[in-house]
Amino acid sequence: MKKHISTIILIIICAVCATVFYVSATNGSKKSDDADDQSSETSYENEDTSQSESSTDKEKKIILDQKGTLVGEHLSSSNLRLEWNALRYEGESVTYFSAELYFDSESVKLKEHKGVLTINGDSIEFTTTSATPDYLPICTYTKAFEGTDDINFNVECEFSIPISESNGVNLNSLTLNAHATISNKYSNLSNSVLLDVKHISQYPSLPSGDEITSLAIVLNYLKYDVDAEELCDLYLDKGPVGFTNFFKANVGNPRDTYNSYGCLAPVIKNSAEKYIKANGGTSKAYDISGCDVNELYYQLNCKNPVIVWACDDFEITPSVSRIWVVDGESLYYKSNMACMVLIGYDNTKNTVTLSDPAGGIFSVDKDLFELRFAQMGSYAVTVH
Repeated sequence: MKKHISTIILIIICAVCATVFYVSATNGSKKSDDADDQSSETSYENEDTSQSESSTDKEKKIILDQKGTLVGEHLSSSNLRLEWNALRYEGESVTYFSAELYFDSESVKLKEHKGVLTINGDSIEFTTTSATPDYLPICTYTKAFEGTDDINFNVECEFSIPISESNGVNLNSLTLNAHATISNKYSNLSNSVLLDVKHISQYPSLPSGDEITSLAIVLNYLKYDVDAEELCDLYLDKGPVGFTNFFKANVGNPRDTYNSYGCLAPVIKNSAEKYIKANGGTSKAYDISGCDVNELYYQLNCKNPVIVWACDDFEITPSVSRIWVVDGESLYYKSNMACMVLIGYDNTKNTVTLSDPAGGIFSVDKDLFELRFAQMGSYAVTVH
């Protein structure tokens, strides 16, 4: 009997041991599997993190960021305006260029009209509809220019849209013909510049003499001791209204309050050259009309104030107010035109600073100045 009992006890002990071993083995296997799963998850997470870090590399450094505004000949209250931007990144040999064409008008509403925009030979045909809001571009253009040298680009555009103005100007289309330069020399301009330029008023002697007084401001900045009246009487070419080309002489006499309309850049350049030569100076005058607006800021960085043709009131859009035919050529005189001296800019405030012979030294929104400068024909003169 005892033998049987001992056998039974032995069987029970073996069964218990087997059960314990099985449970231990099972738990060990489960822990191993869990560990493998955990290891797998950790490895997966690390892989994601590595990929995330790779995809969030530092942004490429911009080494050129240039913008500009080109405006068509402003013969009416409507015009074409091209806003462009060029970007160049460190380590790349291409320049990314984009442009948007706008139709600006105070009276003409867009219906379905067609046009062609051409940039450096690349032509894009476009069609507008009556649903096109005024604030949206009527055509866009993008391109990657190869190389890192200066890039000159020419813009041509014809927009078929009939316009009839109260001033007698009738147009079947608007055109834009302009050029600009993407240049490395514009990439390192100071964030702000303000030249120490003394203001000179055109009043009371020269009520219509903002152009010649602007020249006096610049010459005095260059340490020439001259007043605007002397420049007007001795060095400014003048001619009668209606018979004078404002590219060749001043239309009227700046000493007259009425019936005098001023002149454009070539006349002021000529006056500067005559004065400097007569007084033994070494400076030279430069007509930089048609330049990219960035050239104006470049000149300021070189300590050269710039005579510019802009607006008497920047809030008023310029338009043609007089049409003269001189020697068979139609000349369009634009209302609200004023000549002044650009003496500074501030990119942080987005302003430019001007010395206005008819007022004083003041600041105006940089974008608005650039638009009015372009609308007036981008006329500018420097002396240095």
